[in-house]
Amino acid sequence: LVLTLSVMGSLSVIAKEAWNTGWRLNADNDLLAGQQTDRDYTGGLGLTLSGARVKDYPLSLDRWRASPGRWLGLSVDDAGGPVFHSQQYGMMLFTPDDIDSAAPVRDDRPYASLFFLSNSALRLGDGGERAYLSRLTVGLLGLALAEDVQRSLHGLTDSKTPNGWANQVSAGGEPTAMWTLAVQQPLVRSPRQQIKLEYAFDAGFLTDIELSLTGRWGRMRSPWWQFNPQQTKYLQQAAPVFRGQKTAADGALGELFFWAGARLSLRLYNAFLQGQFRHSPVRLEYSDLYPVVAEYWLGVSLGWGKNNRASVYLRGHTAEFRGVHSRPALWGGFGFTHAY
Repeated sequence: LVLTLSVMGSLSVIAKEAWNTGWRLNADNDLLAGQQTDRDYTGGLGLTLSGARVKDYPLSLDRWRASPGRWLGLSVDDAGGPVFHSQQYGMMLFTPDDIDSAAPVRDDRPYASLFFLSNSALRLGDGGERAYLSRLTVGLLGLALAEDVQRSLHGLTDSKTPNGWANQVSAGGEPTAMWTLAVQQPLVRSPRQQIKLEYAFDAGFLTDIELSLTGRWGRMRSPWWQFNPQQTKYLQQAAPVFRGQKTAADGALGELFFWAGARLSLRLYNAFLQGQFRHSPVRLEYSDLYPVVAEYWLGVSLGWGKNNRASVYLRGHTAEFRGVHSRPALWGGFGFTHAY
């Protein structure tokens, strides 16, 4: 690894970021939460590539990701300390409760989809006592591809056919973007327990201010700032990949730990519910939304050797909108990480 740290988080050696540090695959679906319904955030898929290589990809957003922070005097990249990079390719799908109807469903959330690309940078600073992250995500809302994807998945699972995708937000396609800035700090660090606090700001297709608390307990082989299940916007977002490490406690490799967390979001705008500039057959007004959304997550991760980790998890949040169909959301997922 380019950075040698104990699980307690002390910084001992800093070197240049490796060209290729690994990849991660995350897949979400509400069926994995044991539900028989198909609604709200119904599923997502994300592939994350990690290492200095992502800055030089033909479709890299890294230069544009860094610019807002420099303009605001909040740069993650220029303040000293090691910086690690990642890029994610992903999609997210949202549906109302009634997916049988081909007509617009006016009293529920609209169909919505996002196919996106994002670049992230994570910097360890303040002598290992803070971690700073910035991210730029760009994508397209309203692509007809969303219907094709969901119909194919439902064909494999023998689920009901969704018929209302022609009524999705920004139907026909519309560009969108979001910039994220987050700061995290450890509250508890021990060989068997890590708890950290994060506060974040997002501006774009989701605009909100967030405060989260997340922890993990068990046998861990990475410092507090390298495991980031709180970095989610429905789907887990891009965060750099790191190899496991031996610890002074037992000199062994491999890990098994439980993790959980919660977040409060002051939500100012949600394009998946409110739409954007293009006409949307169904959209909610801000007065229809709850301004505060509480989110939670819990999971378990198993790592073997220095290179591999598998996770399964549940995520959910309180109701996002008011009305007769107001409801909380719940989904399950799994992730696999391979480091180099």
